[in-house]
Amino acid sequence: MQLRSTGTMPTPPWHADTVTGTTSFALRFTGYLYAVGLRDAVADLIARHEPLRTVESAAAHLVLAPEAAPIPDLVPVLVTPGELSRAVDEFVTGPMPTASAAPVRARSFRVLGGLDDPAEHLLVLVISTHVTDRISPARLARDLMTAYAARRRNLPPTWSLPRPVHPLHVHELRRVELIEDALSLVERLATAS
Repeated sequence: MQLRSTGTMPTPPWHADTVTGTTSFALRFTGYLYAVGLRDAVADLIARHEPLRTVESAAAHLVLAPEAAPIPDLVPVLVTPGELSRAVDEFVTGPMPTASAAPVRARSFRVLGGLDDPAEHLLVLVISTHVTDRISPARLARDLMTAYAARRRNLPPTWSLPRPVHPLHVHELRRVELIEDALSLVERLATAS
């Protein structure tokens, strides 16, 4: 498996929406996706990065313990290619969690295709800009895929090991693509329809 970025890396705060204080990015998966492993990998990512567990408000700055941080429900939402653009747009522009929740939302979409087509999944993450001021989406995506590769083998991720020079091999997953701005994906899908 190889993680490829589809865009250039802008300066922080990364495609931020200044009205909602959020930023979004997506990972497109081609091939079989182990949904339980993906959920566990997102939990590992939240546990690894303190900003993903940090609740900031005008009155307080609270860092949740890794076991107390809420984990997004990643049961894939089934959508047709024509519905994907609207579904991603509704999710990305939807409300962030309440002030007492961690500053991350995620949703997995399964794009329905023909019987002979490889499975297509899209994982969309919406996070508060205070997170992307500290950690880039590319770094989050790399750590997520490291955790997913480990969870696919029913192992916890080993963060202390250096990243391999060769692409990570995840059984039955053909390709993973980082889309740095989920709303730009919505625009591309809308023009393709």
